[in-house]
Amino acid sequence: MNLLEHSDSKIITLTTDFGYRDSFVGQMKGVILTINRHAKIVDITHDVSSHHIEEAAFLINESFKYFPQGSIHVVVVDPGVGSERKAIAVSSGGHYFLAPDNGVLSYLFKNNYEAVTIENERFVLKKNSPTFQGRDLFAPAAAWLSKGINLRELGSPFEEPLILNIDEPLLTGNRIVGKIIYFDKFGNAITNIKIEAEKIREICTGKHRLSIVKFYAQSPDKPAALVNSNGFLEIFAYKGSAEKNLELQKGQTVEVFIDG
Repeated sequence: MNLLEHSDSKIITLTTDFGYRDSFVGQMKGVILTINRHAKIVDITHDVSSHHIEEAAFLINESFKYFPQGSIHVVVVDPGVGSERKAIAVSSGGHYFLAPDNGVLSYLFKNNYEAVTIENERFVLKKNSPTFQGRDLFAPAAAWLSKGINLRELGSPFEEPLILNIDEPLLTGNRIVGKIIYFDKFGNAITNIKIEAEKIREICTGKHRLSIVKFYAQSPDKPAALVNSNGFLEIFAYKGSAEKNLELQKGQTVEVFIDG
């Protein structure tokens, strides 16, 4: 059953590393609206770090769940554009996802899914697109899905998508070892550690030892950590940048010492 047959939302989200300096985002939207002028286009972000596939994978996984079922999510962070890597469309958890097969949908593949290649020339602008498949493949395919075509009309079944080796936090005794996976616009460092704040005794990263608080303003004078609204441990500097002030980096190890 095509989920969109019973949904009038026709929401298409866009997540890219394109930024806004160039016309890339606007061209994708133009293609979508030419095919389906009633589509509701939502920008999740166009400021993914350039070429950073793992960052995009994290952001789409944390975002899609806040949209209605039947929504269509286009994710284009694609350093391999124009190569032999496949363009794919995926149905998972009541949502659709269109992206290059480069690991950007890795989190989704932990759950049940159906995937097909995007290759039917009826539903793309052109198959030979060496630099801009966001416009020529993913945007038109998403628009046609929003008009009610079945996922399988886009192409052939695809059973072996590329899945990134995403590190999970390690628990040893009273210590959890994770890492920083993302910096937001404010310089807050988001880790891959999900934990209840009440269990935390101390956080260490590099030469820094940090206390745990409940909200940012609770530590106005020195960097600290909290569990954010998505449940992840986050390192911050109140009204400043933890990334700069503490000289933090993506991939940096974070240790959490817990009680009990």
